[in-house]
Amino acid sequence: MLGLTLAAIGVIASSARVIGWLLAAAAMAGLLHPAVERLAHRVPRSLALAIVVLLTLGIAAAVGYAVVDDIVRQLHQLQHAVPSAARDLERSKSRVGEAARQINLADRAQTFVNELPSRLRGGDVQQALRSAATRGVAFLATTVLTIFFLIHGPRLLNGALRQLPEARQDDAKRIGLSVYRRTWNYVAGSLTMAAAAGLIAYACAAALDLPGKAPLALWMTMLDPIPMLGVVLGAMPLVLLAATTASWQGSVAVTVVLIAWQGFEALKLQPLVEARSLHIGPFITVSVVMIGLVMYGIGGAIVSLVVVVVAAATLDELVGHGPHSSAPVLTSEG
Repeated sequence: MLGLTLAAIGVIASSARVIGWLLAAAAMAGLLHPAVERLAHRVPRSLALAIVVLLTLGIAAAVGYAVVDDIVRQLHQLQHAVPSAARDLERSKSRVGEAARQINLADRAQTFVNELPSRLRGGDVQQALRSAATRGVAFLATTVLTIFFLIHGPRLLNGALRQLPEARQDDAKRIGLSVYRRTWNYVAGSLTMAAAAGLIAYACAAALDLPGKAPLALWMTMLDPIPMLGVVLGAMPLVLLAATTASWQGSVAVTVVLIAWQGFEALKLQPLVEARSLHIGPFITVSVVMIGLVMYGIGGAIVSLVVVVVAAATLDELVGHGPHSSAPVLTSEG
């Protein structure tokens, strides 16, 4: 048993990346399954699956292209603006200009912007290609596994259910369906609120004609699921950029809009989502999202959130507090 345990630990440690792909694919398949089932009532299931998968890939590609294109354009502007500002500073007759001339600020600035693309892509061209290939393999594997789970997921779950004693299958199925519904409602609601926050951030940046609108909106979308602090942290770059490049009036307007959204989300939308799913404290959510974000990026944050919601919903059903639980609930009257 000790040898088998050590071997299992070694296999799991060596397969962490593949396990991450499986979890991400299972989470994505779980989120897309209701859309496939609803569309399958009108068209053949294979066509419904193809439509949902292609639409999801199209949305992801559009967001990625917008972000990359925005970053590339801003990078070109930065490569032109930074050396020009450094030369202007060297021409000034102030003490700052004299210090800039002594350290050759213009040359250093030009060298910095010339090396900036390689720094952003993570090293030289060979390292960048290797990193892109790794991400491409992960994306392809996750996509294929997601399609696999969408096709065969119900069959796999039914097969697992039949491994239980017949007397316990009905309870296990009822609890499993309840856990899935509550998890889907929580995750889908959280992602919808995050997408809405990102759209609001993009609209604010577009109204003030700020640079980097797509990255700012994506940053807001990534941080919005964090309770209480998400909108605040996501709004800081937008507010600071508005204050430095637009006007203080624009910065104040953006602050007011985002604070209003934070209040509406916390007081109205979040209780509505939790009423249909479950309440998870902010400490657990923040901790799990941060751990997943550090380990595997935004995908890891989403998968970690899904895992903790599934665990919390399962525990809630098993101890008798869930809406579909059959376990007795103790009251003050016994």
